[in-house]
Amino acid sequence: MINNDNGQYIEEYEEGNNIHVKVRILAHIDWNKSTKTRYYVVMQNGDSFSGQEISSSNVTRTKDVEYSKTAVWTVDLSLGNVKADKIQICIFDDDGKGIFGYGFWEANGVDKDGNRNTDKTYPYVMCSPIIGWNNVTNFNQSLKDGIFYVGRNTTLTMNAPKLQDSNVGKFDNSILNNAGESHFFGQNVVNNEIRTTYEITTDVTKLDGIVDGLASSDTNKYGLDTVLTYEIPSDNLKIPLSYGGLKAISLSAEALDNASINTKDYLESSFVDKVTGDLGTGHTLTYSWFYSTSDNINDLKKVSTEFTNNKDRKADGTLGTDWMTLSAKDDFTQYLEKQALAGKKIYLMMKVYVDGQLSTLTNPILVQIQTPTLKVPDKIDFGTIPAKDIYNGGSFESLTKDSDKLSLSIPDTSKSTWKVTSSIKENDDNSITKINGQLNILGKNLSATPIEVASISKQGLVDLPLNAKVSFRGYHNPLTPRTNFTEDINWNLSPETPIMASN
Repeated sequence: MINNDNGQYIEEYEEGNNIHVKVRILAHIDWNKSTKTRYYVVMQNGDSFSGQEISSSNVTRTKDVEYSKTAVWTVDLSLGNVKADKIQICIFDDDGKGIFGYGFWEANGVDKDGNRNTDKTYPYVMCSPIIGWNNVTNFNQSLKDGIFYVGRNTTLTMNAPKLQDSNVGKFDNSILNNAGESHFFGQNVVNNEIRTTYEITTDVTKLDGIVDGLASSDTNKYGLDTVLTYEIPSDNLKIPLSYGGLKAISLSAEALDNASINTKDYLESSFVDKVTGDLGTGHTLTYSWFYSTSDNINDLKKVSTEFTNNKDRKADGTLGTDWMTLSAKDDFTQYLEKQALAGKKIYLMMKVYVDGQLSTLTNPILVQIQTPTLKVPDKIDFGTIPAKDIYNGGSFESLTKDSDKLSLSIPDTSKSTWKVTSSIKENDDNSITKINGQLNILGKNLSATPIEVASISKQGLVDLPLNAKVSFRGYHNPLTPRTNFTEDINWNLSPETPIMASN
């Protein structure tokens, strides 16, 4: 029997290596005096059924509530290591044939109209509802879609017994776990199968302002993956969920210069539909976007407050109707690019308000503005060159030729061919050019006019040996011994053919 009003439920717990099930039955007030009680577990695996008897030494029965001739009894059965998709506890007792002894009636329970049941198909037997065992089922539709957000209570119903812990259900993310709790809500029977319901409550304020530990960098998947686990002794129920609905943004700086970012492309439509469907009836749902950087990852600032010169970006608006859009000339977009060039990470998160009150959040995401980088040697060393070779002419390789290289990193999202140009100043009194010297890099003679020395059409890391040489065409003026001659090289990396914006 199950009685929510009196706290009488079917329960499951673990003790050592044994799994216990507690069931409640209404039996004789002195049922413990019976010597004919036998206990069984019926097991179902797929379409196959089997059964086994449970030794009375593995059973404890306790009287809970007494009436005039009957009592509610708790029967605690140790099932050891029973393996089955579903089970059913059956108890037989024909002591006194239900009239003069302490056993059960030949027919037990009541019919659908509340009258005494006269069905004698299984005489002197009481059975529990069917119990999910090693294959517990989640019946909750609101979690079956896999979309999870905080700020609204929901319920989870399964065909397993009640667990004894007060707070059950744990997220594999400690931050989400701190913001949510799952408590027993009620138990009933549907089509002779048990249904146990837990209420999941979440506190949005415990996630407000938290980026570290929740930020997603996955550009291919909406939301942050997490798993909600109910540690049921017979079968841990694991529910994979996607928290927050937002996916990471990654694009090259060159693409951002020629196209805009519409957040509609990065927020899962079914997440928006679920939030507006759950929270929007009779209410106004609005949103605001917030950002932070790796300087202080949890210091979220409101976009519209910090960057006020562009109202068209819609950093605030009506959920499902308006969308924040970042264009190339937008000051917030330019800020994002500058942060990326400085090697800092940028994060975005959207907050949702119901009638002006914070109600839920998206997961924070990493915004990756990928910029190409060029690394050049600090110094190209040609060592000491004898004066006679400067006077008479000659060509020399650098002493550091094995490490002289250009190192480029081209974003995977780049669609451009990139060029490296170089030039020298030629205005220093100790310039190599003043003594008729010529600096050659990557097969190109450098001058004050920038010249293309390399073209790169692939993405990723690229190393180019400089093959640096200096040559002299003859010099006829006096040279001061031990004079250092140098050239300052200017480097520039830019798209060879700028990409055009498309409609």
